[in-house]
Amino acid sequence: MLEITLKELKIKKLKKMLFQRIAVFIQLFNNLKFTFILPKPKKILLFDEGHSELLKVIIKKDFNILRVRRKKINILIYLKQIIFFDFKFSTYCKNYIKFISPKVVITLNTKREEFYKLKHSFNNIYFISVMSGLCYNDDFKNKKKDTLIPLQCDYFFVVNKYYINKFQKFIKSEFDVLGHHKNNLVGVNKTKFKGEFLFISRLYKDKYTMNFNKILLNFINLYLSRHNKKLHILLKGDATLLKKVGPERLEIVRRMHEEEINFYKKIFKSNCVFYNSSSWKKKYQILDNFDNIISTYSGMGYEAISRKKKIVFFAPKKFSGSNYYFGWPAPLDNQKKYNFFSSKNLTYKEVERVLNNIKNCTQYSWEKKYYPVVKDQSYFNKDNKKLKDIILKLI
Repeated sequence: MLEITLKELKIKKLKKMLFQRIAVFIQLFNNLKFTFILPKPKKILLFDEGHSELLKVIIKKDFNILRVRRKKINILIYLKQIIFFDFKFSTYCKNYIKFISPKVVITLNTKREEFYKLKHSFNNIYFISVMSGLCYNDDFKNKKKDTLIPLQCDYFFVVNKYYINKFQKFIKSEFDVLGHHKNNLVGVNKTKFKGEFLFISRLYKDKYTMNFNKILLNFINLYLSRHNKKLHILLKGDATLLKKVGPERLEIVRRMHEEEINFYKKIFKSNCVFYNSSSWKKKYQILDNFDNIISTYSGMGYEAISRKKKIVFFAPKKFSGSNYYFGWPAPLDNQKKYNFFSSKNLTYKEVERVLNNIKNCTQYSWEKKYYPVVKDQSYFNKDNKKLKDIILKLI
């Protein structure tokens, strides 16, 4: 009787596991696109289709793409998993890599932990991770080394040296500083509008940061009005960047774009000029036109440092749910060194102080005295030579 009960329990358990796997397959199936054409083996594989166009510009080599956002499954590679009732996407990734047999697997999305787990199965393939933008404290909360499947890759390129210690705590790799790979692709142009201020827009709709932005921008408006100047605003994005996404998504982006403009018009009225970033290269060309840059928590503000622009930072004390300050994760002690171009508190006197500092500072003085203080926050590697050299060497 006991034996029968145990057998029944085992059968029930097996059935449950089978149904769970089938459920996973159905859920996966509903979110997938399929292809029956086998990919041609290539030496480079991009994990995660994000920034694929940029990678083409950087390495000028053809490569395969393992799509993980809008998943595209090759049925011929997936057949083996169906036979063994293993419908996990991680298994498909392994089988895809085995079939392609690349020399290098690269990702420009450092936040995808599954990438670092894959390295464990491929000792003879090089895995390269490239940091694409800033990370915040929330991105590192509760991160720790995985004892079952260690997170690792061969080369990890960060935007500045201060992130190395953060990533080292849970990812095993050889680290190097590359800067912002997109910024590295655009040469620095001469300043056209000297003495003018360009604000890099980046709006978040949470209550704290919106309130911070309103107070800050009203202070900036008061300052510029007293100096008979307008604020030039580089908008966050333009719908023309998303022509391929379809009319519904395009309309959402256009509406967001209008909201962004209306937000600034309520504060500055006609005392502002807007610039659309219709292409990623044009954003840097607009940035280069001005010698005085104002930033809050924008990645492009950090990129402006590497382009040796005179820049001020007004950082909210909380951002993305965590305590924040300009330069994080650099030591908090560094804030004393950054005093000339960053504010201590959000008051008009502080805003006036730092804006006066960079307005009255010559470019020569900035590069001689202040750029050396802040240069470690953002590195410029022309044409991403470090990354390109490593890839060419490995393939």
